[in-house]
Amino acid sequence: MKFSNYSHLAGVIVGLAFIALAVGLTAENPMTFINIPGLLIVLGGTITAVLVSSPLKNAVSAIKQAKIILDPLAPNLEGELNKVMHFSKLWFRQQYAQLDTDISRLKDPFLQRGLQMVRDEQSMEDIMSFLNWKISQYRAKEANTINLFRSMANFAPAFGMLGTLLGLVNMLHGIDGGMASVSSDMAIALVSTFYGLLLANLVFKPIASKLELRRNQHILSLSLLSEGIALIHQNRTPSVVMDTLMSFLQEQDNEQPKEAVTQKTAIQKSLMAKLGA
Repeated sequence: MKFSNYSHLAGVIVGLAFIALAVGLTAENPMTFINIPGLLIVLGGTITAVLVSSPLKNAVSAIKQAKIILDPLAPNLEGELNKVMHFSKLWFRQQYAQLDTDISRLKDPFLQRGLQMVRDEQSMEDIMSFLNWKISQYRAKEANTINLFRSMANFAPAFGMLGTLLGLVNMLHGIDGGMASVSSDMAIALVSTFYGLLLANLVFKPIASKLELRRNQHILSLSLLSEGIALIHQNRTPSVVMDTLMSFLQEQDNEQPKEAVTQKTAIQKSLMAKLGA
């Protein structure tokens, strides 16, 4: 299992460790950074703002996506290519009985519906219109989730400042109560801002970035399948299908990190070996 697949989770852990170390080295009493009222102001305010600005169903669904920080990003492009090549061979060899059986067993509704439309001899225009619509639908859905977490990253520091104002108002109001009262209110004022910045930059923004990365990877996968379905519909030979799809992936190389390019090269070699190229 590659460490890079869990780099986001590792980044959060390392970031928290450095912050905890800095607090431990600079504060006489590190426990002063644990302030329940300040945390409630920031978290409560952020969640309330999200629920007010978004439909409840969308907000709950988006918040559930926070677990992505724990999930590895490992797109299986080789698996998608293998599926396309398998159906390309069946279609080119006119093994329609096996083709129908394998299509019915597919768990990917995008690929299944596209191949079924090919099998039903629908026009290329109708097939591509449907596939592009499904990709656009997925892109819009993911964009809503990403924007929600970006909004949370904006809300958290704002409510941290609100906590600061509340703490300062209480401090001025109770200044005659002695240093104990002033210290308590000042702690809320400062720590709430700390919580807001911490949540925004170490939780919400990283989640939004990882969701965006996942969306881009999945759209690449869907585009690959869409291109493969179009080639099958055109009754291209399996070797032409493979060459075209690998060329499609090569066009993405300039926008992908070196690791992704290396992965694509390995996929190409593996597929060429299977086809006897």
